Amino acid sequence: MLGVIQVDADQVKQWLLQANIQHYICEHCHGLHLSELQGREGVVDSRLFVEEDGVLLTTELEVRPAALFAVQAELSRLNMAYPSIKLFLDVNDDSLPRLVACDLLLSRRGITFDQFIYFVQATVDATLQLMDECQEYHWLIWPDEMDSPPGEALH
Repeated sequence: MLGVIQVDADQVKQWLLQANIQHYICEHCHGLHLSELQGREGVVDSRLFVEEDGVLLTTELEVRPAALFAVQAELSRLNMAYPSIKLFLDVNDDSLPRLVACDLLLSRRGITFDQFIYFVQATVDATLQLMDECQEYHWLIWPDEMDSPPGEALH
């Protein structure tokens, strides 16, 4: 299929299978979860959504509350360092802060298989590089930290 196609969720699933990109659908949302990112430490969700205007790939990383100000201070630099993805903080009272990395492939006029696969791979690669940088700075929460008791406070 070399032609331009108006994509829907079924077409995206077929292209992911064709490209051997592991994914699954959960019962809580209409997104296609990308296993390569979803299974990584520090990732809350990594999903692909087919929307009216395009295909949205978004990954949410759980940020340590103590690192929130550092991440906020570095947000402009991070957006410049990773120009193919949009980065922003999601902070609310119901959960820990999250650094959200997303990209949108406009598809209203149609896209090709090659465009779609390039979009997914470029976004995944940029997100993995971002995660490496976040790990370097110890900005993300790891699952084993959630189970450990809080340490002694230093004064």
